[in-house]
Amino acid sequence: MKIKRKLKYSLLRLFRLKGSPHQIAAGMTIGFLPNWFPTFGLGPVLSVALARLIKANLFAAVFGGLIGTLIWPFLFLLNYKVGSLLLSQRPKIDEIKEVDYIEALNHTVDGFENFRNGGYMFLMGAAVNILVSSIVIYIAVYWIFKRYRVGLLNKVRFNDKRM
Repeated sequence: MKIKRKLKYSLLRLFRLKGSPHQIAAGMTIGFLPNWFPTFGLGPVLSVALARLIKANLFAAVFGGLIGTLIWPFLFLLNYKVGSLLLSQRPKIDEIKEVDYIEALNHTVDGFENFRNGGYMFLMGAAVNILVSSIVIYIAVYWIFKRYRVGLLNKVRFNDKRM
């Protein structure tokens, strides 16, 4: 029950953010971006720096970064899978249990030296995943904030006055 309450509180804080739907959607999108790469804990810092650079909402960027941090093994696996599809090669990693942070970093760095190994596969998958996820996240968050933000906040405000 406590997790559900914290999630509701976080979502309410997100909907109460000051800024246009564009700024919030851009913040969520740019905040999620570093999670496609091994950043060794610097993802939230990168999210905030990138958000400042494009003048997006900082809290939304941190929120987007935290969401990505929770699912990074899946994101790394997806990078390998998409890269293997693009290059018509067998992926170096087949299951989420095999995702190792250090190994993913090594493959990424090695990708610059030998374009046919797992690093290049990882980088190609990451490039496509970043493009697709950025478009999807931006459109989804923008649409949700544009359509539901005012109604949701009015509903919460009305419920607060009744108590």
